[in-house]
Order: sequence, then structure tokens, then C-alpha cells
Amino acid sequence: MILDAVILAGGEGRRMGGRDKGLVELSGKPLVEWSLEALSRQTRLVDHILISANRNLPDYARFGSPVLRDVYPGHPGPLAGIHSALLASPSQYLLVLPCDVPFLPADLVEKLLAQLEQGETEVVVARTPDGQIHPTICMLRHEVLASLMDRLSRQELKLSAWQESLKQQYVDFPELAFPNLNTQDDLAVCAARLSGVDTIPMPYRATDQTQEAPASGLTHFNANGEAHMVDVGSKVDSHRVARAVGEIRMLPTTLHLIETGSHKKGDVLGVARIAAIMASKRTADLIPLCHPVPLTSVSVDFIIDRAGSLVRCEVTAETVGRTGVEMEALTALNIALLTIYDMCKAVDRGMIMSQIRLLEKQGGKSGHWQASHII
Repeated sequence: MILDAVILAGGEGRRMGGRDKGLVELSGKPLVEWSLEALSRQTRLVDHILISANRNLPDYARFGSPVLRDVYPGHPGPLAGIHSALLASPSQYLLVLPCDVPFLPADLVEKLLAQLEQGETEVVVARTPDGQIHPTICMLRHEVLASLMDRLSRQELKLSAWQESLKQQYVDFPELAFPNLNTQDDLAVCAARLSGVDTIPMPYRATDQTQEAPASGLTHFNANGEAHMVDVGSKVDSHRVARAVGEIRMLPTTLHLIETGSHKKGDVLGVARIAAIMASKRTADLIPLCHPVPLTSVSVDFIIDRAGSLVRCEVTAETVGRTGVEMEALTALNIALLTIYDMCKAVDRGMIMSQIRLLEKQGGKSGHWQASHII
């Protein structure tokens, strides 16, 4: 076995008024159930899932995963939960997650594992483009157990401080991937984000694979095989979200110009972001059979990958309406990458745009879909 996972649900829930946070419901399901489902949708599945809990153990046991209590008394915090998991797991690596992560990126496990397997790295921690570090979303080697036990014995219980004492690396993920769910207000905001989405029940066992429903036919052709615009008049309005990702690879010198803002044409990524947002609003003018969609939000995020000499782009489009926004997200993404190419082609005509795809869509009758593989 290579990789196990532990979901941390053993805290005292102080910011939740002392409630057992993992069992607090979000849109009719306990938070820990959302985390289990998010794990089951990963492109790289784990071998076993463990749950760290110190209260209501039978309630956690019904989800089918082993439930571990802290060995150290007095609720020392997440370090104690990780300690119990490392003692119970024989695997080489351990993925650590909190009990309140309903929106995990589908490639989280794969990205963390790829980084951890490089060189002598001991722990890899998730980070978002705003610079926020997420210590409870990490992956570590089993060999760090001795260091962890030393910290616990000295009552040095801050998770991030322990991670910083190790050989640590970060992996970047989209800004909205890890919302904070520490208060009732946070839950209300998250529930609103989920409203109108009929999520498909997912299995809890990490060995199961998510199956995509087979296509029922091409809806943009009528019975005579003629192209037509699909009639969405009978559909009901719902909150719809689509995320698309892609990247553009370039020479290191070109990437340096972009990152330092020293390109003679100015802020390359700033211009690309505006171009993407403008393009999303013109999708129906470019794609013949697309419906005009009243977009409520379009966000464009860029991640600079020096090791790969590339810029990765992620676009999230949202609306409340009768049809999805997948094409708006993909159109914006492609225009963002094309704008980067246009602004930098004078110094690097060999740039390559690739890995362009829909990552996730939510809303409507078909519910929640996530990409099940990495290209």
C-alpha cells in the first residue's frame, strides 16, 4: 500500500458552539460525508480512508471507515489526529484532510502525491493563489512520525510550525477550492453555493470508481439531422457553475518577463484576465448554437509554474438560468491563453497551449459532474 487518507473530525468545535463539526449538516448531509464523497471523486484514489474522531464514534463508524481516537488526552488538536492515523496506517504516504471540504479539486491527491515523490520532500501543503496556506490539507511521509511524537511530547501543538520544521513544499490550487466552514454563517454561504445542484450520491469506499452516465444523444440535431438550437423553455432556473482549466508553455525567459512585469507590452496576465471576461460575455456570438447566458460571475485565476515553464489558467463561470455555462468558461479560458500568446509572440513564437478541458460543472437536471481523468 502506498497512500492512505485521514479525515480530521476530532476537534472540540469551539467556533461551532461546541458541536461535533464533522456531524454538522450542510444541505442535509453531515460535513464528514461531503469530505468522503469528495475523496471518492479524486482522479487518484487512496487505498484506505480513516476518520479521526473523539466523540460520537458510532455515528462516524456508520460511514464504513475505521474511526480512530486520539492517543494523547486533552484534545491536543490536529497533530494528535495525524499521530493516530500514522500509527494505524502502514502506507508510505498519508493524505490529511479536514472534515469540511465539500469542493476538493478532482486532482488534489494526484498533485500532492506528485510533489511529495520529488526529492527529499517530507510534507506537501495546499496553497491558494491568494497566498493562503491550508495546513490541514496536506500529504506527508510516514517517516515524519518520530518528529511528530517529539512535538506532541513537548506540547508544541501548532500544525503549521511542525510542517515548517520539515522539508516542506507547496502545491497551488484554485482560490475557491477550500472555503472556510467555521461558523453558521459560513455554512449558509456554502449552502447557497450548492443550491440548485442535485449532487449524485457517491460511494464511500476508496476502491470504487465513479462512472459517468452514457450520453443519450446529440441534442443539437433534430430528427432530420439538421442543426438547431435546443429549446430550454421548459427548464427551470438553477444556480449553474462551470470550471475550465488549461495552460500555455513557453521559454523560461518569456515566463520571467510575465512574472516580473517587465514585458514591454505591460501586464500580460492582467490584460489576459480582462480579455477572458469580455470573451465569456460574447460566447453566444462565437458559438452558433449557444444560448445567450446572463452571467452572474466570471473569475480568472493564473498560476505561474516555474518548474514547468508555463502559466496555468482556471476560469470559473456562474449564472442562475436554464442552461449551463460550460462554453462560457471554455471560451474565456481559450481567449486568456490566446491573449498571452499574442502579447508574447514577438519574443516566443513557439509557445504551446494544451491541457484545455472542462474540470467541473454544477447545476441543472444533470447535477454535478467532475472530470474523472487527467489528460
